Amino acid sequence: MEAEVIMSAQVARPVSVDKVQFVVGSEGKPTAVLLDIATWERIVEALEDAEDLAIARQALAELSAAGGDLAKAGFRPWDQVRAELISDDAKE
Repeated sequence: MEAEVIMSAQVARPVSVDKVQFVVGSEGKPTAVLLDIATWERIVEALEDAEDLAIARQALAELSAAGGDLAKAGFRPWDQVRAELISDDAKE
């Protein structure tokens, strides 16, 4: 599938460990990690990207298993999803 090729071509930016500091306990073993906020944000972004990629791969697998039929794969039309979101917002 073309979409699968595009997604697998995405590469997360490496996280630099030069700004990471380890807190060592009395036994000489690491007990915590200190890092700057930019490094933390890159770690969170990489984790979110990995989660998104796993969800997309699962959706593509379900679509493939359904023979490309969106309804059989459980996909819903955007108009239906949008109406539900608007309805949910109105309830709040």
